[in-house]
Amino acid sequence: MSDKAGNAIHEGGIYKETHKGKVGTGDTTRDSTIETYWIAHDQGGQVQLELLDMNHEPSGYKETVEYSELANRFVYQEGFEPVKQTPQQRQADRHAARGERHLENNEYLSAEFEFNKSLKSEEDNVRANFGLGKTYVAMGDQDKAREQFKKLVDIDELLDPKHKHIFNEFGIQLRKMGMYAEAVKHYHKALNIEKTDENLWFNLGRALCEGGMLAKGKAALQRALQINPELMEAKVLIAALEKRGL
Repeated sequence: MSDKAGNAIHEGGIYKETHKGKVGTGDTTRDSTIETYWIAHDQGGQVQLELLDMNHEPSGYKETVEYSELANRFVYQEGFEPVKQTPQQRQADRHAARGERHLENNEYLSAEFEFNKSLKSEEDNVRANFGLGKTYVAMGDQDKAREQFKKLVDIDELLDPKHKHIFNEFGIQLRKMGMYAEAVKHYHKALNIEKTDENLWFNLGRALCEGGMLAKGKAALQRALQINPELMEAKVLIAALEKRGL
């Protein structure tokens, strides 16, 4: 079916909505892109959209929009293939989500319990591994946090685009804990996927500099500026390095 302007309405089709912005403050400020997927049903003059959850199953949340809003806000996903999770993966994600809620509420023991339950279902679950590491940081157990983060560096699924909001924050956590070699390894892996992300280059440069690799750090910062000449943080760090004769 089409609207009056001739735009095709794909009955039962999947549409994507993209939100872009910045989240966090200070060191944790980062560009954020959130993508949500919806299933569309034509209602003769309007379109009812139902939000899909992280497993690409109907969530029960619905919106009704005009044809024109559908065309402006959403993009039809031809050939969309839903995520297929095993029962163990779904169970792991449920426990990880509970752990994240407990961590947000500073309920550290409950968060630790839920993240560990998640990891019993799926040992390499990214959300649970990262959440458990952050929980140990919040609890002041630096040794356990370091061990947890070392494990996460080697989980390649961390670099899946669906975890983009995690992998930059993860590198910042590594740097703050003085785990410079791990941070550098992590950012190199990320840059193999997204070579033109100025924030990744900046954070790589900062990790290199703080780890004592100043020349390499400056080169990474310069690469960030090539991508975004207005990146003030990179300009400030390069100026500081040049004052030291580097």
